[in-house]
Amino acid sequence: MLTACGTDAPPALTVGTISFTEDQLLGLTESRREALAHLTAFGLVVADSTTNILGEPLVSNWVDDRRVEILAANLTLEVNDVGDTVLEAQYLTDPQWELVVRHILFFSERWRSVDHRAEAEVKASRAMDALQAGADFAFTAAELSEEPGAEGRQGLLTPGREGSWVPEFWSAALAMEPGDISPVTETQYGYHILRLEGRDIVPFSEARTLVARAVAAQIGDVDATFENWLATAGDRPDERRAAAVAEAEARAILVPEGERAELVRVWDDMTYRWASTLGFTHGMSTDEVANAAMVALANPSQGAELVRREISAHGELLDARYDVSRASSR
Repeated sequence: MLTACGTDAPPALTVGTISFTEDQLLGLTESRREALAHLTAFGLVVADSTTNILGEPLVSNWVDDRRVEILAANLTLEVNDVGDTVLEAQYLTDPQWELVVRHILFFSERWRSVDHRAEAEVKASRAMDALQAGADFAFTAAELSEEPGAEGRQGLLTPGREGSWVPEFWSAALAMEPGDISPVTETQYGYHILRLEGRDIVPFSEARTLVARAVAAQIGDVDATFENWLATAGDRPDERRAAAVAEAEARAILVPEGERAELVRVWDDMTYRWASTLGFTHGMSTDEVANAAMVALANPSQGAELVRREISAHGELLDARYDVSRASSR
């Protein structure tokens, strides 16, 4: 196992607080050294639990993409003279819901071993047996749930809307009436038991952007309408995007809370998969990160190669987070 540079040899590659000597990098091509820099930077981010900060610029871009989608829908509605009265009437036929859920979670992510998954499922089944025998749900959640903070909250979650939770969890919650308890529900995080505490219709004013996109797609060619609008916004793609984002800003277009949460979760799930595939964990020392990065670079599995490519594709985020210096560039 290789360790971060701890000798008098000058560093050939430095990423934040981690350095590698030329001897440690012997035989690595420039592209492999670049990949190692990105892996090391990502390992440092995982070690100090700041993947959320790393992803903020990317998630912000995704949010802007959604705002542009909403703008395109609004333009289509305007061209077809469809106002909010029509949208609200449409909305009332199929409203959005905000749900209040209490749950019990037994952690066992899908990448875990078969035995680990089976053990978590057995725990969930035992908890379900206790609930069906009359155990208090809130007390059981406080006592058994493996979700951080569940004891103090007795399993109660912040009210959620579609997109706030992973699809399997949302579907299970939406299928219930207040007071109902769900079957054991498997998600990417493990095994849950849910109880629906309450449900309210989301006000039209807060759901309008969802309705606007659905109706616009039914009544017109959204892409063609948007392209016609973009024709006056500039010739280059970056000019057009900037103009669209500025127009969305001027119109005070906001992305619904559930969609924002969904975008954040996409990034969280992505980085969690990267970390678990490559062996990076919270609290690693710099030497441990350096070792794990070298091991990750050499990992021959197809999954590791896919993750390495994905991480390198987001190299700009990592380069902006940590200073990287290479002896060959001095």
